[in-house]
Amino acid sequence: MAQTQGQLCTLQFLPALQIITMPENTKPTELVTRLQITGTQSEIATRLIYNSPDVKTNGTDYFTLNFTDLYLRYSLDYEWWTSINNPNPFRFIVECKILTNQSIYNIDFQLDLIDVNDNPPRFNQSLYKININETTPIGTIIPTLISAYDLDSSIYGVFSYHLLSNSSSYTSYFQLVNSTNANLVLMKSLDYNSMIPNFNLTIIVQDNLNASLFSQAIISIHIIDVDNLNPTFLSASYNLNISITTIAGSQVTPNEGRIFAYDQDLGINTTILYSILTSNIYLLIDNNTGVLTLQSDLNSTMQFDLLIKAEQVDNKNRSITTILHVNVYELNIYPPNFLNLPYIMIGYATNNLNQIPIFNGSINDNDMMPRLNYGYICNTPLLNLNIKKISVRNFQIQPIYSQTLPICRPCLCTLNVSDGLYSTQTNLNILLYNPVSFSMNSYLFSTDYPLNNPSIIIGSIQIINDNLCSVQYSLVGQSSSLFSISQTGNITWSNPSNLPTQEAYQFQVIVKQNCSSLIMNISTDIIITIRNFPSSILTTTTTTISSSRIDNSTIYAIIGGVGAFILIVIAILFIIIYYRIQRAKHRVPPFFKIRKHSPAQGLSFFKSKSPLSNSSPYTLGVRDDDSSNSSSDQTSSSPMNNRLLSGHYKVSELPVNTTIEELLSSYDNRSTSSSSSSSGIGDHGISTNIGSFRTTIRETNDHQQLDTINEDIQWVNNNNQQQQQQLRRLNGLRHQIIPDDSMDIISESHESSISGTTTDNGTSGSTLLHQQFNTRNTLSRNMNEYLTVFV
Repeated sequence: MAQTQGQLCTLQFLPALQIITMPENTKPTELVTRLQITGTQSEIATRLIYNSPDVKTNGTDYFTLNFTDLYLRYSLDYEWWTSINNPNPFRFIVECKILTNQSIYNIDFQLDLIDVNDNPPRFNQSLYKININETTPIGTIIPTLISAYDLDSSIYGVFSYHLLSNSSSYTSYFQLVNSTNANLVLMKSLDYNSMIPNFNLTIIVQDNLNASLFSQAIISIHIIDVDNLNPTFLSASYNLNISITTIAGSQVTPNEGRIFAYDQDLGINTTILYSILTSNIYLLIDNNTGVLTLQSDLNSTMQFDLLIKAEQVDNKNRSITTILHVNVYELNIYPPNFLNLPYIMIGYATNNLNQIPIFNGSINDNDMMPRLNYGYICNTPLLNLNIKKISVRNFQIQPIYSQTLPICRPCLCTLNVSDGLYSTQTNLNILLYNPVSFSMNSYLFSTDYPLNNPSIIIGSIQIINDNLCSVQYSLVGQSSSLFSISQTGNITWSNPSNLPTQEAYQFQVIVKQNCSSLIMNISTDIIITIRNFPSSILTTTTTTISSSRIDNSTIYAIIGGVGAFILIVIAILFIIIYYRIQRAKHRVPPFFKIRKHSPAQGLSFFKSKSPLSNSSPYTLGVRDDDSSNSSSDQTSSSPMNNRLLSGHYKVSELPVNTTIEELLSSYDNRSTSSSSSSSGIGDHGISTNIGSFRTTIRETNDHQQLDTINEDIQWVNNNNQQQQQQLRRLNGLRHQIIPDDSMDIISESHESSISGTTTDNGTSGSTLLHQQFNTRNTLSRNMNEYLTVFV
């Protein structure tokens, strides 16, 4: 083994060989450098290792070491490497092993990634839009907001701007402020009308050290029109020749055409208003359209001039005038004559507007403004024509279509034109044909398999055709090549050697009708089914058709289900709305309220002259029982109402399973003050009351009915009289004899005084009655209606 100079696993020259430089444009698999490590492959072994995270990610991943040759595995971009804060230069370690004694040495290296001018400068956007007024002065600096950047650093990132000279014919109108400022400077005057209002310029940004590194962008220039021009007439002056016999109200037109002016600021195009500045009694101009109308009759030939003004509707200072020369002349020097004879009109005898024939004719009349009137006479009364003027000397004729029209072969009409003094006639030949049509909307034919005889007619197409026109048949569609059709409409199998492969075929028949110069095409669908089709072929076809039908059936079922669901939802909404309307009108009961009915059929009440107010301790709530008035009502109280108000009422809110005794006890308890503790009459004082109300509930012989009578009690003016009346009433109740067939129940309700305090007048009479007849076997009944007391 030969010994090399120096110690093994060391650098030959220290420390310069530890720093390695690599340009960023080094390509993968290229040799970066050959490490100057002492030793040969027979003496030492090397491998690339790391001792920090940076080395693992940066060194091991991007490089590979073949003994002492360092190769690049993946490209490294300087700008990207530094943008993610990777170290530069960065370290990597080479492990060197001496083979003789297996000793290992780590050699540190640093690799410096060198920036290279390899990136072109770029604009921050590809299109810049600039709006410039056409009146912008020369030398104005126009901001563009154009900027560019270069990923290369230091001197490699320096660039400059240039306008591409051949990018537009208007490049000479602009230049850049300088090579580092992309704002524009206007060099020539702009004119919206003479220039294209929208054009593009191309700007280039170029690397200062490498001209091949550049980018470009578009500057879109839009010139804004400014209202700096007056309107102008189409003609410098106008000449109007009018016949002396022109009727007042007629529209007249100058030789140069209708008076018309337009805004020269084409980008604004403001509406123009017209007026006649010269006073006159003959002509009137429409302010918006410029149409001239004769407003009075002309009495003699004359010549005069009128000054016409056109002004912008938004700026009356923008205006222009022109001269209208008027010449009134004598009429009917020359007779009218029909041009381009003979006249023939060809069409179809149908009321289809798309097939109505139109004939255009012209008149020769050398008078300046002839007044032409047209007329006609036809040899059949079934044919009516409409003659319409389309200009002074041109007219248009069109049949007036009704339900039926004659088949003209031909129909002869005489046309007449008159200018008021002279008239001329000519003939108009009208040819109206029946349009071709099928006898059926579609055709379905059947034939037997295997169609090996070409003389077998599968079916015949029947058409309705004018016998003066020729027809031609043709087949189109996917299966049309398998069949043939004759000029009489007979359909046959075209190739007997080629047997049918499916049970049904569909295609179209087109019929072309040729009537003189009229051509019409119509089409209809043809379906041909093959009878006795072989089952082996039919199975495959049927499977395909069945799948298609199943798919269609599924779709129809889904559509039907959705439709039914929508109808159910609509029905439910309708029922809810209808119920709420009826409920608002009190025509139906609440939806979930169950009304129970017992045998008793209600109570009858009469209002007293001693009414109760809402502030009283007890208030009667009653409802009108009259069938004509079912609305709820609550007894109102007013001291002013002293009349006996009678009415038939039914009390509200039926108590379920309530006997007369329970009602009596409940009513008496609510009528007694909570402060009462003794049943004696003299134990309680009687307070001053505004009025009182007494209710008598009397049992009748009819166990299904209860009658109630309210008896009026005289108003008292002082406390003593009121107390005496109440004492007498209570004493009378104690000694009253009650017969077997009736029972009187008495209870009182007192209205509170102004202070709102109320005191019971001893034990109520109803309680005494209840105690007195407790031993009697009184029949208890459920009440259908009862008196509602609100406290």
